Amino acid sequence: MLALPRSARLATWATAWLAGEATLEDVVDRVQGDDEPHIVDGVPGSPGPAGLAMALGALRARGATALLLALPRPGDPLGLAGGPEVTGAAVVAGEAAVAHGTGVALVPRVEAFGPPGDVGHLVSWGWFPAGERGDLPGVAEADRVLRESLLEAAAALTDLDVATWRPEVARLLEDLRGAAPAEPLPRPYPPRAQALAAQAARLWAVVGFALDDDGGALTSAAAGSRRAALLPLESAARRALVAACASVEGPR
Repeated sequence: MLALPRSARLATWATAWLAGEATLEDVVDRVQGDDEPHIVDGVPGSPGPAGLAMALGALRARGATALLLALPRPGDPLGLAGGPEVTGAAVVAGEAAVAHGTGVALVPRVEAFGPPGDVGHLVSWGWFPAGERGDLPGVAEADRVLRESLLEAAAALTDLDVATWRPEVARLLEDLRGAAPAEPLPRPYPPRAQALAAQAARLWAVVGFALDDDGGALTSAAAGSRRAALLPLESAARRALVAACASVEGPR
């Protein structure tokens, strides 16, 4: 089962909790997964690092109605607005969860430990002042753009034979064709958002493998062609995942 980014799990499960559709224990369990217990640095009023449950309670006390996913990249602060501190941290992490109505973003920092085959993760979230970007697509628009981007990239990817040089890519593409299960969003999220999140997460993973390994291309020209074909798809997949995770608001 393909796992969503930690910030996506935090945004969606915390939103479900704020809407009365999940317990706080559900949120903590879903976000932490197999990690060591998460901590949050910088929670106002806390003398030291706080637990994830305490941080979420502090956000609710500040008026949070939902948490929104941000997936920023250099030059593309998707889902996030704010100063250089939060922007820099979120770009390094590649993700953040923005608490709607509070001016706060939580940005994860992940440290791996342990030997190969038995790797664990220590996760600490930073509490940052931040804003929200309002120019995000809805689910229908994001779905359309993702499909169009996939069609535009398909011919180039076939020519590059992208699935033969990384077995992970071949498996993800097979999952896409067979609609294999992916980590679901919580119950309040509508079926179309659930399906879009699963497809976007898989395509984003495929693109990530491909962009991280130009060694699969036979020539520098082929590597450049691959990158040119994949970057629009990478952007569309990120936007689709952000849109899917923003398709439910908090309590009305």
